[in-house]
Amino acid sequence: MAGQLFDKIDRRVLKSNSSFINNNYPYRRNWIFDLKRRLPEPKVIFDIGAYIGDVSLEFNTRFPNAKIFSFEPVSASFKTFTQNTNGVQNIKGNNFALGEKEESIEIPLFSEASINTLKSANYDNPAISSEKIEVVRLDIFMAGNGIDHIDILKVDVEGFELEVLRGAGESISKIDCIVTEVGYMRSNTKTHFADIDRFLEDNGFELFNIYELRPLHNDRTRLFYSNNVYINKRLSS
Repeated sequence: MAGQLFDKIDRRVLKSNSSFINNNYPYRRNWIFDLKRRLPEPKVIFDIGAYIGDVSLEFNTRFPNAKIFSFEPVSASFKTFTQNTNGVQNIKGNNFALGEKEESIEIPLFSEASINTLKSANYDNPAISSEKIEVVRLDIFMAGNGIDHIDILKVDVEGFELEVLRGAGESISKIDCIVTEVGYMRSNTKTHFADIDRFLEDNGFELFNIYELRPLHNDRTRLFYSNNVYINKRLSS
């Protein structure tokens, strides 16, 4: 209860958009707000794993002049996404997944839709159904839509993050900032921090900050996952 109250107050503080808040609000509390302070005004944003549109709408609030491409492959979630973003012209929804290769694939669906994943999941409760979805490579999507630069790419796809990033091919150099969920324990549904960090460092990115560190639900002394922000090194040179 107290945590929800503090979150509500925090959101109101950020929405004030005062110069004092912009200059003095601490880093590592809100990654979208930090990016607003760190990057020039972004023009193209990708929200991969958009689910029902919460992050896409937050992007639109913070960056009203950006074009936001959102990707959610599961039809039920995409339907809710479409309802939630209806009338927001800057947000373009896409009802397919991004990955390392172009294919049609069956995705298991769980009662908690936010944990649907293209990886083999070992959840306590089994899938309740499945659905065939299309997977497209990021670089092919960019080429087909005349996109030669991405300012911010957010990817949260329950363990499928590396497949999405590999699908960028050489176009990964055209991305300024990557926001990705990472895990701190080896599991299929969380891409391990070490694997993401190594891949992005090899492709010219450096860790900017770590956000929303979450402990393991049954052992609060151990880290479970976080949202990490990486910046292309060419922006630091």
